[in-house]
Amino acid sequence: MTAHDFSQFSWDEQEDVKAVLADRRLELRDFQITDNVVVPKDSGTGATRQISVMRITNGKKASYDTDHFGTWLTDFADAVDAGEFDD
Repeated sequence: MTAHDFSQFSWDEQEDVKAVLADRRLELRDFQITDNVVVPKDSGTGATRQISVMRITNGKKASYDTDHFGTWLTDFADAVDAGEFDD
């Protein structure tokens, strides 16, 4: 398993997250975002990626399973809109 801090995400993915938050008047610094890439021992299946998001101010967390080109950002935006990270 390989873990990455948000600063190690691709530049375009970082910009997309910033846009989701800015559109909702939220600050990136209020969130801790990381991912874990799990590469199976057998080569028959592909690697999976799980994104973990935590709002620092209240400790609310969510995880999103995705591949490297998945739509976790849509799920994250929907969760923010639904108030899942609100106080």
